[in-house]
Amino acid sequence: MSNAFVDPYIPEKRVNKAILSKDSSDEICKSLQDYGIEIILMEPNPFLPKPLASHTDMQLVNVIEGVLIYAPGISEKTLYDLKKTGYDLIKGSAPVGAKYPFDVAYNCAIVGENAFLNPKYTDFVTMETIKKAGIKVYPVKQGYAKCSTCIVSKEAIITADPHIHAKALEAKIDALLIMPQHNIILRGYNYGFIGGSCGLISDYELAIFGEIKQLQEADAILKFCKKHGKKILSLSNTPVCDLGGLFPLSTV
Repeated sequence: MSNAFVDPYIPEKRVNKAILSKDSSDEICKSLQDYGIEIILMEPNPFLPKPLASHTDMQLVNVIEGVLIYAPGISEKTLYDLKKTGYDLIKGSAPVGAKYPFDVAYNCAIVGENAFLNPKYTDFVTMETIKKAGIKVYPVKQGYAKCSTCIVSKEAIITADPHIHAKALEAKIDALLIMPQHNIILRGYNYGFIGGSCGLISDYELAIFGEIKQLQEADAILKFCKKHGKKILSLSNTPVCDLGGLFPLSTV
Protein backbone atom coordinates (compact mmCIF):
# COMPACT_ATOMS: atom_id res chain seq x y z
CA MET A 1 0.00 0.00 0.00
CA SER A 2 1.47 3.35 -1.02
CA ASN A 3 1.85 6.29 1.32
CA ALA A 4 -0.37 9.35 1.04
CA PHE A 5 0.96 12.84 1.64
CA VAL A 6 -0.60 14.75 4.50
CA ASP A 7 -2.77 17.77 3.82
CA PRO A 8 -0.52 20.33 5.57
CA TYR A 9 -0.24 19.45 9.26
CA ILE A 10 -3.66 17.71 9.37
CA PRO A 11 -3.62 13.96 8.65
CA GLU A 12 -6.78 12.04 7.75
CA LYS A 13 -5.38 8.70 8.96
CA ARG A 14 -2.60 7.42 11.23
CA VAL A 15 0.72 9.02 10.35
CA ASN A 16 3.55 6.68 9.39
CA LYS A 17 6.26 9.27 8.79
CA ALA A 18 7.02 12.58 10.51
CA ILE A 19 9.84 15.05 10.98
CA LEU A 20 10.89 16.60 14.28
CA SER A 21 13.89 18.10 15.99
CA LYS A 22 17.13 16.20 16.50
CA ASP A 23 16.96 17.54 20.06
CA SER A 24 14.00 15.26 20.80
CA SER A 25 14.58 12.89 23.70
CA ASP A 26 14.93 9.14 23.27
CA GLU A 27 11.66 8.71 25.19
CA ILE A 28 9.76 10.96 22.77
CA CYS A 29 11.23 9.23 19.74
CA LYS A 30 10.49 5.78 21.14
CA SER A 31 6.89 6.74 21.90
CA LEU A 32 6.37 7.84 18.31
CA GLN A 33 8.05 4.71 16.97
CA ASP A 34 5.74 2.61 19.16
CA TYR A 35 2.85 4.26 17.31
CA GLY A 36 4.38 3.01 14.06
CA ILE A 37 5.84 6.36 13.00
CA GLU A 38 9.15 6.54 11.16
CA ILE A 39 11.04 9.63 12.29
CA ILE A 40 13.13 11.97 10.19
CA LEU A 41 15.28 14.15 12.41
CA MET A 42 15.76 17.82 11.62
CA GLU A 43 19.46 18.55 11.85
CA PRO A 44 20.63 21.98 13.09
CA ASN A 45 20.83 24.93 10.72
CA PRO A 46 24.05 26.84 11.52
CA PHE A 47 22.50 30.22 10.71
CA LEU A 48 19.69 29.98 13.28
CA PRO A 49 19.94 30.73 17.02
CA LYS A 50 21.49 27.66 18.62
CA PRO A 51 18.47 26.73 20.80
CA LEU A 52 16.20 26.84 17.70
CA ALA A 53 18.67 25.51 15.15
CA SER A 54 17.04 22.09 14.79
CA HIS A 55 13.43 23.24 15.13
CA THR A 56 11.34 22.10 12.17
CA ASP A 57 9.05 25.14 12.24
CA MET A 58 12.08 27.41 11.75
CA GLN A 59 13.23 25.62 8.60
CA LEU A 60 10.21 24.17 6.78
CA VAL A 61 6.78 25.25 5.59
CA ASN A 62 4.23 22.74 4.30
CA VAL A 63 2.02 25.03 2.23
CA ILE A 64 0.32 22.46 0.01
CA GLU A 65 0.09 18.68 -0.03
CA GLY A 66 3.35 17.03 -1.07
CA VAL A 67 5.37 20.26 -1.13
CA LEU A 68 7.85 21.60 1.43
CA ILE A 69 9.60 24.96 1.26
CA TYR A 70 12.91 24.93 3.09
CA ALA A 71 15.28 27.53 4.48
CA PRO A 72 18.78 28.01 3.08
CA GLY A 73 21.31 26.34 5.34
CA ILE A 74 19.17 23.28 6.01
CA SER A 75 21.20 20.12 6.51
CA GLU A 76 21.96 18.08 3.40
CA LYS A 77 21.21 14.94 5.40
CA THR A 78 17.75 16.22 6.29
CA LEU A 79 17.11 17.17 2.65
CA TYR A 80 18.24 13.73 1.51
CA ASP A 81 15.88 12.04 3.97
CA LEU A 82 13.00 14.28 2.88
CA LYS A 83 13.63 13.63 -0.81
CA LYS A 84 13.20 9.92 -0.15
CA THR A 85 9.63 10.61 1.01
CA GLY A 86 8.71 11.83 -2.48
CA TYR A 87 8.00 15.40 -1.40
CA ASP A 88 8.76 18.24 -3.81
CA LEU A 89 11.32 20.43 -2.08
CA ILE A 90 11.50 24.13 -2.91
CA LYS A 91 14.33 26.29 -1.65
CA GLY A 92 13.21 29.55 -0.09
CA SER A 93 14.85 32.83 -1.05
CA ALA A 94 15.23 34.41 2.38
CA PRO A 95 18.34 33.55 4.39
CA VAL A 96 17.74 32.95 8.09
CA GLY A 97 19.69 34.71 10.81
CA ALA A 98 20.64 34.33 14.43
CA LYS A 99 18.42 37.12 15.76
CA TYR A 100 14.73 37.98 15.58
CA PRO A 101 13.15 38.81 13.15
CA PHE A 102 15.69 37.24 10.79
CA ASP A 103 14.97 33.77 12.16
CA VAL A 104 11.22 33.67 11.39
CA ALA A 105 11.08 33.77 7.57
CA TYR A 106 9.57 30.26 7.43
CA ASN A 107 7.52 30.33 10.64
CA CYS A 108 4.06 30.29 9.07
CA ALA A 109 0.92 28.62 10.39
CA ILE A 110 -1.09 27.08 7.54
CA VAL A 111 -4.52 26.03 8.81
CA GLY A 112 -6.62 24.63 5.99
CA GLU A 113 -7.20 27.43 3.49
CA ASN A 114 -5.84 30.08 5.86
CA ALA A 115 -2.33 31.30 6.67
CA PHE A 116 -1.33 33.17 9.80
CA LEU A 117 2.03 34.90 9.44
CA ASN A 118 3.86 38.19 9.63
CA PRO A 119 4.20 39.20 5.94
CA LYS A 120 6.88 41.75 6.81
CA TYR A 121 9.30 38.95 7.65
CA THR A 122 8.03 35.98 5.62
CA ASP A 123 10.11 34.49 2.80
CA PHE A 124 9.07 35.69 -0.68
CA VAL A 125 8.91 32.20 -2.20
CA THR A 126 6.67 31.06 0.65
CA MET A 127 4.37 34.05 0.22
CA GLU A 128 4.09 33.48 -3.53
CA THR A 129 3.36 29.78 -3.05
CA ILE A 130 0.66 30.59 -0.51
CA LYS A 131 -0.96 33.08 -2.90
CA LYS A 132 -0.82 30.69 -5.87
CA ALA A 133 -2.46 27.99 -3.74
CA GLY A 134 -5.39 30.30 -3.07
CA ILE A 135 -4.73 30.36 0.66
CA LYS A 136 -5.96 33.49 2.41
CA VAL A 137 -3.32 35.36 4.38
CA TYR A 138 -4.22 36.75 7.78
CA PRO A 139 -1.36 39.07 8.80
CA VAL A 140 -0.36 38.83 12.46
CA LYS A 141 2.17 40.71 14.56
CA GLN A 142 3.70 37.52 15.92
CA GLY A 143 6.74 36.47 13.90
CA TYR A 144 6.73 33.04 15.53
CA ALA A 145 3.28 32.29 14.14
CA LYS A 146 3.70 28.53 13.68
CA CYS A 147 5.39 28.18 17.06
CA SER A 148 2.41 29.96 18.61
CA THR A 149 -0.30 27.92 16.88
CA CYS A 150 -1.35 24.44 17.94
CA ILE A 151 -3.32 23.12 14.96
CA VAL A 152 -6.15 20.91 16.20
CA SER A 153 -8.02 20.68 12.89
CA LYS A 154 -8.86 22.84 9.87
CA GLU A 155 -11.55 24.39 12.06
CA ALA A 156 -9.72 24.72 15.37
CA ILE A 157 -6.48 26.02 16.91
CA ILE A 158 -5.03 26.74 20.34
CA THR A 159 -2.80 29.77 20.93
CA ALA A 160 -1.54 32.07 23.65
CA ASP A 161 -1.22 34.95 21.18
CA PRO A 162 -4.23 37.34 21.32
CA HIS A 163 -3.67 38.64 17.78
CA ILE A 164 -3.53 35.15 16.24
CA HIS A 165 -6.63 34.28 18.28
CA ALA A 166 -8.51 37.31 16.92
CA LYS A 167 -7.46 36.58 13.32
CA ALA A 168 -8.50 32.95 13.67
CA LEU A 169 -11.96 33.99 14.80
CA GLU A 170 -12.08 36.36 11.83
CA ALA A 171 -11.32 33.35 9.62
CA LYS A 172 -14.25 31.48 11.25
CA ILE A 173 -11.86 29.13 13.05
CA ASP A 174 -12.69 28.06 16.59
CA ALA A 175 -9.76 29.25 18.68
CA LEU A 176 -8.92 28.61 22.31
CA LEU A 177 -6.93 31.47 23.84
CA ILE A 178 -4.76 30.27 26.70
CA MET A 179 -2.34 32.15 28.91
CA PRO A 180 1.35 31.78 28.03
CA GLN A 181 2.43 28.43 29.46
CA HIS A 182 5.50 29.46 31.41
CA ASN A 183 6.36 25.86 32.22
CA ILE A 184 6.87 24.84 28.57
CA ILE A 185 10.62 24.32 28.41
CA LEU A 186 12.60 25.96 25.61
CA ARG A 187 16.31 25.85 26.17
CA GLY A 188 17.85 29.35 26.08
CA TYR A 189 14.50 31.14 26.51
CA ASN A 190 12.19 31.91 29.43
CA TYR A 191 9.57 29.52 28.09
CA GLY A 192 8.29 27.93 24.89
CA PHE A 193 5.14 27.99 22.77
CA ILE A 194 2.23 25.55 22.63
CA GLY A 195 2.47 25.13 18.83
CA GLY A 196 6.10 24.11 19.03
CA SER A 197 5.24 21.48 21.60
CA CYS A 198 3.02 19.19 19.57
CA GLY A 199 1.72 17.83 16.28
CA LEU A 200 -1.11 15.67 14.93
CA ILE A 201 -0.28 12.00 14.37
CA SER A 202 -3.72 10.87 13.19
CA ASP A 203 -7.18 12.22 12.47
CA TYR A 204 -7.99 11.97 16.17
CA GLU A 205 -4.67 12.14 18.05
CA LEU A 206 -2.55 15.15 18.99
CA ALA A 207 0.89 14.21 20.31
CA ILE A 208 2.57 16.52 22.81
CA PHE A 209 6.25 16.61 23.80
CA GLY A 210 5.82 15.86 27.50
CA GLU A 211 3.10 15.27 30.05
CA ILE A 212 0.03 17.38 29.19
CA LYS A 213 -1.17 17.39 32.80
CA GLN A 214 1.87 19.44 33.80
CA LEU A 215 0.66 22.44 31.78
CA GLN A 216 -1.09 25.24 33.66
CA GLU A 217 -4.12 25.11 31.36
CA ALA A 218 -4.16 21.36 30.77
CA ASP A 219 -7.87 21.01 31.61
CA ALA A 220 -8.94 23.71 29.14
CA ILE A 221 -6.71 22.26 26.41
CA LEU A 222 -7.99 18.71 26.96
CA LYS A 223 -11.61 19.89 26.96
CA PHE A 224 -11.14 21.91 23.75
CA CYS A 225 -9.43 19.02 21.97
CA LYS A 226 -12.19 16.63 23.04
CA LYS A 227 -14.76 19.08 21.67
CA HIS A 228 -13.02 18.75 18.28
CA GLY A 229 -12.68 14.97 18.43
CA LYS A 230 -9.01 14.90 19.36
CA LYS A 231 -7.27 12.88 22.07
CA ILE A 232 -3.97 14.16 23.47
CA LEU A 233 -1.11 11.70 23.71
CA SER A 234 1.69 12.61 26.12
CA LEU A 235 4.93 11.34 24.58
CA SER A 236 6.88 11.39 27.84
CA ASN A 237 6.38 11.81 31.58
CA THR A 238 8.62 14.87 31.68
CA PRO A 239 7.60 18.56 31.53
CA VAL A 240 6.34 19.71 28.12
CA CYS A 241 9.07 21.11 25.87
CA ASP A 242 9.05 23.20 22.72
CA LEU A 243 10.98 21.36 19.99
CA GLY A 244 9.63 23.24 16.99
CA GLY A 245 6.65 20.97 16.51
CA LEU A 246 6.04 17.65 14.82
CA PHE A 247 5.29 17.81 11.09
CA PRO A 248 3.28 14.80 9.85
CA LEU A 249 4.47 13.85 6.37
CA SER A 250 2.54 10.79 5.24
CA THR A 251 -0.11 8.25 6.16
CA VAL A 252 -0.84 4.73 4.98
